[in-house]
Amino acid sequence: MRPKKVSKLALRTSLTAFFANILRWLSKMVNSRRKGANGEYLVAKEYLDHMNVRLKRDIEQYRSSDRGDLIPDADIDWPFCIEVKIYGDLNVMHRAAWWQQVSKAADSQNLMPVLWYKYKHREWRIVMRANDVSYALGGTLDHDDMLFTMNPYTCFYLSREILAARALA
Repeated sequence: MRPKKVSKLALRTSLTAFFANILRWLSKMVNSRRKGANGEYLVAKEYLDHMNVRLKRDIEQYRSSDRGDLIPDADIDWPFCIEVKIYGDLNVMHRAAWWQQVSKAADSQNLMPVLWYKYKHREWRIVMRANDVSYALGGTLDHDDMLFTMNPYTCFYLSREILAARALA
């Protein structure tokens, strides 16, 4: 049995529709590096607005896996390793791999891990170790493996308390 002949016009029309669908699909894809950079700029702006601390993107993060996303722009005593994640799927919790990433980076630099994450159509959430939160509030340091999830305002309050406690030590 011989295949049916297809006219050039029908072939051209179907190919045009096929490539139009591919282009539409590609335009909906998100550039993850650009999305991450945008999130880092948003978080840096929050620190500038609420704590008057200017942060910048750490370009070394692309060369070394043991780096956070944001570092201070000036030479200050900054005890935090900040990792920023933006993710499209709706969820309420951070992903374990994100916390492992920031914890590893913070431990390698002897810093406190701080994870900022945001799902589409949700507010920013921030995760810190319970021991770091307890330190900020003058409590005990026996909360191994416990995490504290908070909103940005609580994060800024605790960050100021940690910086003040370090300045007095």
